[in-house]
Amino acid sequence: MAKTMDRDLAARLRAESEATRDDDYTNGVRPARPNRAKVYSVRLSEQEQARVEAAAAARNLPASTLVRSWILDRLDAEKIA
Repeated sequence: MAKTMDRDLAARLRAESEATRDDDYTNGVRPARPNRAKVYSVRLSEQEQARVEAAAAARNLPASTLVRSWILDRLDAEKIA
């Protein structure tokens, strides 16, 4: 079941990326900052980092994509806007 969910997540992320592939980044509006995304720095032990990278590799995803999806899933589960 977990592998099906992983494949579904990977497919969803690919579909979202492909759906907006040719869109203008700003849709005609220039953002206040060139990069709209915020970057968070998270401290992990070497063992924790290895576990994240192994989980991502098993799903054929970059580690950052997997971690982002985990965060978004948790926010959705906790109904945080």
